[in-house]
Amino acid sequence: MGGFPLTYMSAPPKAKPAPANEVVDFYTETIDVIADAVHKNAVAHGFHPKGQSDDDFINYQLNNLHDEISELHEAWRSGKFSGFCDKSDKMLALNLPPLTCAEEEYADIIIRVLDQCRHLHINISRAIAIKHLFNLTREFKHGRQS
Repeated sequence: MGGFPLTYMSAPPKAKPAPANEVVDFYTETIDVIADAVHKNAVAHGFHPKGQSDDDFINYQLNNLHDEISELHEAWRSGKFSGFCDKSDKMLALNLPPLTCAEEEYADIIIRVLDQCRHLHINISRAIAIKHLFNLTREFKHGRQS
């Protein structure tokens, strides 16, 4: 992490953090490359019908996001969270390492969020970096009782 205050902290760092623009630039490169790739794939696979209003898009995509979170919860509830996902055989056939149910569902959630942000022109890499910097300044459990 070479000098960036990007650790999992419950309290603000004692040293002065890196300027926000440095942190934003650090996150932007990687997240934006992934966001561009997943959005391009979603468009190519029909998840962005032409002529769909932003309201319809948001409604449809938030429902899909909710479905992914429900699938993650179901994997945990049924004891399959750490087991291989139902697509692991197909992944192996493509010479890809198989994922656990948790890995697959968390990846699906992130992919859907990145795709939605690209479609809606939300600079999510910048938002993540800034929100993380803000969170570093917050009280333990954001000031709530345990």
